[in-house]
Amino acid sequence: MRLFYKILFFSIVTTVLNSSVAFTQDVVSSEAKAARIKLKGIYIYQFARRVYWPEKYTKGDFYIGIYGSKEIFDQLSVSYTGKLVGSQAIKFKFFEKPSEVKNCHLLYVIDENKTLISTINNSIAKQTVLVSEANDLVSSGSMFNFIYVKGSLKYQINKAKAEQNGFKIDQTLTKLAYNPSWIVD
Repeated sequence: MRLFYKILFFSIVTTVLNSSVAFTQDVVSSEAKAARIKLKGIYIYQFARRVYWPEKYTKGDFYIGIYGSKEIFDQLSVSYTGKLVGSQAIKFKFFEKPSEVKNCHLLYVIDENKTLISTINNSIAKQTVLVSEANDLVSSGSMFNFIYVKGSLKYQINKAKAEQNGFKIDQTLTKLAYNPSWIVD
């Protein structure tokens, strides 16, 4: 029953935020852009909370890295610094160059360049959950991918990649992922 309420709450929050501001991917008002950033921040925080890392990565601080979006970095830092993932305090790192990327539990990469995503994916440690944003980047090796469906922000999951690296994904995230047939097993 508790899972039902979690799914219901998460669904309501995302529906309200997605529908509260009508927007398209090309032309975005400042209010719509702020709503998008806030919703991505909520999702990223939920990914951090609802993905379970192998035990050896559950000590010390929990680092979330952001590459390519200072706005999302700022929003996440203000909203979630010091909150906990398990018993780990969340801290944020902003990266401007692919060569700077290191030591993150979760890394959000906004750049739509598939070569860059692939390069970063090959250079990060196995304990890093890669979150990308573009059309079908799940196939490039990221574990989560943001996409827009009819103007609403959704996400895809590469469950096979997660399990291959020793992660467990909470079924709440799996059930809320865009179109279960897109979940890569």
